[in-house]
Amino acid sequence: MDMTFKKAFSAFVFVAVFVSSPGYAALQVSKLISNHMVLQRDTANAVWGWAEPGAQVKVCLPSECLSATANSEGEWRVILPATEASGPIDFHIRSGDEKISVSDVYFGDVWLAGGQSNMGWKLDSKIDNFQAELSDSNYPLIRFFEVPKRSSVYEENTLSKGHWLRTSPSTVENFSAIGWLFAKKNHLDKNVAVGIIESNWGGTPAQSWLSQEGLAKLPAYRERAQKSADLAKNWDKTYNDNEKAKTEKYRRLYSEEDTLATGAYRFAFDDSRWLRVSFPTTTVFDDLLWLRKSFELDRVPSDGVILDLGDLTQEAFIFVNEKLIATETWKSHGSRHTIAADMLKKGINLIALRIGSSWDNHPSLGTEENMYISAAGQRQNLLDNWVYSTEVEAPMPIEERFENLPAFLYNGMIHPLRHYGMRGVIWYQGESNVGEAPLYGDLFKGLINDWRRTTGQDFAFLFVQLAGFGAFKTPQANSAWAEIRFQQELALVLPNTGMATAVDVGEEFDVHPGNKQDVAKRLWLEARRVSFGDSIVSQAPRVVKHKRKGRKVALRFDTGSTLRVKDGAKLIQGFIVAGADGQFHVAKATLKGSKVLVWSDEVKKPVSLKYAWADFPKVNLYGENNLPVLPFKVDGL
Repeated sequence: MDMTFKKAFSAFVFVAVFVSSPGYAALQVSKLISNHMVLQRDTANAVWGWAEPGAQVKVCLPSECLSATANSEGEWRVILPATEASGPIDFHIRSGDEKISVSDVYFGDVWLAGGQSNMGWKLDSKIDNFQAELSDSNYPLIRFFEVPKRSSVYEENTLSKGHWLRTSPSTVENFSAIGWLFAKKNHLDKNVAVGIIESNWGGTPAQSWLSQEGLAKLPAYRERAQKSADLAKNWDKTYNDNEKAKTEKYRRLYSEEDTLATGAYRFAFDDSRWLRVSFPTTTVFDDLLWLRKSFELDRVPSDGVILDLGDLTQEAFIFVNEKLIATETWKSHGSRHTIAADMLKKGINLIALRIGSSWDNHPSLGTEENMYISAAGQRQNLLDNWVYSTEVEAPMPIEERFENLPAFLYNGMIHPLRHYGMRGVIWYQGESNVGEAPLYGDLFKGLINDWRRTTGQDFAFLFVQLAGFGAFKTPQANSAWAEIRFQQELALVLPNTGMATAVDVGEEFDVHPGNKQDVAKRLWLEARRVSFGDSIVSQAPRVVKHKRKGRKVALRFDTGSTLRVKDGAKLIQGFIVAGADGQFHVAKATLKGSKVLVWSDEVKKPVSLKYAWADFPKVNLYGENNLPVLPFKVDGL
């Protein structure tokens, strides 16, 4: 079976057990200060590390040497003068007889790529046009540093590992796709070296990325942050107990021995007390889910049959007629299998599935389009009449995901970077905060202010407005995904910020859309406007005036360009309106110049209007640079 995920998990994820403030007998530097690094041009830059307390340390550039004295904790820091885009240079760090050399250093633009899985999504995860992107990736002046994944109850000063990698076809596959595409635009447009510091972790909420001090300023998170900090009081036991639970959880998820020992895949197994379910379902499953279903064949096709279970993307064992035909992990894309003729029989055949979720202990299955058996070109629907049980095996151990706790990722993955000079941050996160969407505006603004405070830098902060995701529904006036997009936009009141919307590039059944190119392009447009001061159209058109006339609402946009309805459609999609009763109805809308007229035959006197307000909205109103009109709402018409 495929153990890729299990090995990867144990290889790169760890939690800090304790941190003290040791004296440093030997000269050391931050892992960021290493060969092939990129330093931010046109600003002072820190070089820092550790030595014996009181030791004199010199940093010698080609033109001068700068010195510092290690403090009582052994920490030292030297500030390099602002330098224009240039390179390569080598420099040396000396203390007594000790010497560290750093080579192939450039001054260019440095960005931190932060957030959760859509920012961490690697190029080799088969984004759109993957092969074309791979073939055009020989840019050695674009360098990446991946911060090791580390959650900690304490503010860490050091990174456990890490080094700068120059971009080439042999390295780029493991880089953040958005980070890479953004960096390439920066490099080609401004003709400078570009450094991307990847510090992200899939599935994590924003509160994990703020410091304790930053969270203390937010009433909704103050108590949670204190509980998180209190774990330090008994940290060793808490950590060790959790490691035992985690080890046992993963052993069981991937255990073929445990799976076979149940006998639940056999014809003779008694499932008479199991419950029935059809898919898709709103039933929430826990622990290890066993499912069984029979299907009938009038004859066995010589070329076998196709079994399609959709995008399972969880840890699964799949049996047909008592034979294990496939195993899957969360990295699997699609669950489509050919069942050979010699594994089938005329009459009744049995499918048995054992599914677990390493993510949230809630296994799931089923999409309407992809649950079927295909035999001799004829499909049998597999949506209905399954039987299931979550009691065949004992409940799964509960693992505490420390990376989701307030401040734990700031402590382990941001605090150690705080001295490094950067042009800005590119941020893609919010999916894991959808459940508390109304709180996100203050939380996100708090994060931006917190990072600027702790780093002492007023850098640009550019972020992605969440892509569409989930089944298309309209009207969906209470969409949590729409609410968090609205909350994200509130951060634009802060100076030196920019937002790139991805609302139109989502995928209904994949929270990780393959179109990373448009996201990176829009981030770069905002970078040019916000950070470089270029006079370009980088923002989507916005409503500046609205007026109700009877049944209709007239909206005027401040476009900076001409609005258009995509693909030549006559009507604009995505509007809903409500009257005094608060019930929203799908609306019609037409475009004339920079004015949009909206109405619904169901609403005589509209008082509220929303656009692109859904988990997965369908939109077709665009401005210049292929920028879609942002989701918005208007009340009190």
